[in-house]
Amino acid sequence: MDLAPLYGLLLLIGGVGLFLYGSNECPDNIRKYLGKSGKAFLSHVGAKRGSSFLFGTLLSVMMQSSAAASSFAVGLVEVGLLASERALLVIMGASVGTGLIVYFLSLDLILFSPLIFAVIVFLGRFTKRRLKEYFKIAEGIAIVFFGMSLIKLGSYPLVYSSHIQNLLSFLTQSAILLAVTTYLLTSVVQSSTATLAIAIGMASSGLLPFSAILPLVLGAYVGSSSSALLAALGKKRKSQGLAWSAFLYRAFGIVPMIPLGLLYLKVGENLSISMGAHIALLQMLLVLVNVIVSLPFTSVLSKMGEGLASLSEKEAIEPLYLDWDFVDVTALAVSLLSKEIVRTSNFLEEFLYGLFYGNIDEDHLYLLKASLPDLVNSCIFYRSAITWVSNEDQSLTREFVITSYSLNALKNMVTLATERLFPLMTGNIDMRNPLLSFKWEDVKRCFFDVFTSSLGAYALDDPYFANKAFRSYSKLSVKLGEAKNELMLSHCTIEDGMDLIDLLTLLDAFLRESLEFARAARRYETEYDERSFVDLQGEKEFDL
Repeated sequence: MDLAPLYGLLLLIGGVGLFLYGSNECPDNIRKYLGKSGKAFLSHVGAKRGSSFLFGTLLSVMMQSSAAASSFAVGLVEVGLLASERALLVIMGASVGTGLIVYFLSLDLILFSPLIFAVIVFLGRFTKRRLKEYFKIAEGIAIVFFGMSLIKLGSYPLVYSSHIQNLLSFLTQSAILLAVTTYLLTSVVQSSTATLAIAIGMASSGLLPFSAILPLVLGAYVGSSSSALLAALGKKRKSQGLAWSAFLYRAFGIVPMIPLGLLYLKVGENLSISMGAHIALLQMLLVLVNVIVSLPFTSVLSKMGEGLASLSEKEAIEPLYLDWDFVDVTALAVSLLSKEIVRTSNFLEEFLYGLFYGNIDEDHLYLLKASLPDLVNSCIFYRSAITWVSNEDQSLTREFVITSYSLNALKNMVTLATERLFPLMTGNIDMRNPLLSFKWEDVKRCFFDVFTSSLGAYALDDPYFANKAFRSYSKLSVKLGEAKNELMLSHCTIEDGMDLIDLLTLLDAFLRESLEFARAARRYETEYDERSFVDLQGEKEFDL
């Protein structure tokens, strides 16, 4: 019995596994080593049309997968870092990157990938920390090519397997059947490059006829958009809209490619190049045609995608004022950011009212809990992208500094509310406890008095509300101190006593953060105060 086909199949399966492992490692390493400067870079990328496309190409090459790049773009939209139309350009650029990857996979140079992988691993062990991060990214790319070399080597023995030949003969009888099979396979492995890598390996060994390359390329191309749809499941409407836009972009893109592909099959058969090179060229032709045809209609595709996403009727809370087209116009960008901070603060107030009084729908309460951190992160990313120079006029500098301080306070308040207060308030704490029953209603009333006054001071830039917030907090802090002292002395005999102490401590910490909003309105009651405040802050950066 000839075991060569069996060994070849095992080698091919191992190569696919290694290929997919490398494809997963590449995006993981990029996310892991994307620091603060990387986030700032992404913010600037999201604001420019041309750089979004180039960024998608680079991202796809580094991640070794347009599917991973598409999922990454969905994540950027989820946190408000990229607008849907810009993210669609990233996905278009990623498709071009895939074409380049497939071309490299078709070259015989990948047979040297095990040696390249060994060199990268060896050098990565003896370099400085910063260089090690780059070697880690290169290591993932080398693993992908290593897997491709195993796929190629494993495909050659399969020529002698009658079972493999019969299966491929059945699939290649119908172009539609082969395209659908390729689409499903790509959807399962979530990588068109992996599917085409297998196709290149089999085509190079003579297992596939020349006519099969067109349905293979088309099926894999559309199938790669399934990963974006899966990545958007359970996310906000804009993220789902982007995923649908990516699917429509690829689905519409194959329409003009069908006649061009049939023409290529007639002309290309006479070219003296390998089958793998034919697949790479056809893939690149498809990508370029798709981009050229679709690029003028990105806004239309984006609206169509959002329309399909709206059919789910899923409620969503997303940034409203953060317009990336104006991020380089400092005065306007700061004003838009300030409006979004006020809007997010209002959602936080609604969340706290629901938490304390239970007067909103439970589903909406959980939606607010999930959306508030994303809204704050969107504001932080937008703030990091705002162009600010030290010689801006004093009033604009003051507004920028105040907005930054307030955003930092808002981030801390949202963290306390969603991660600390929510579990306590929705737990088994009995607020009707005899020790607290005569104080809890007063505590809630004073709590919201301080919080709303602080927000009013920021939104209206009014020292009156700021002074009111500080006066109310002074009274409330006394009540909180008395309640904590009583609980501390008697918690051994009162159920949930320590949880109540934690709750009161958290309320105090939350209100101290909210006073940052009020403090801004008190810092510059005179022109001298304003000038001193601006000079004091100067070039200070805010670690958000």
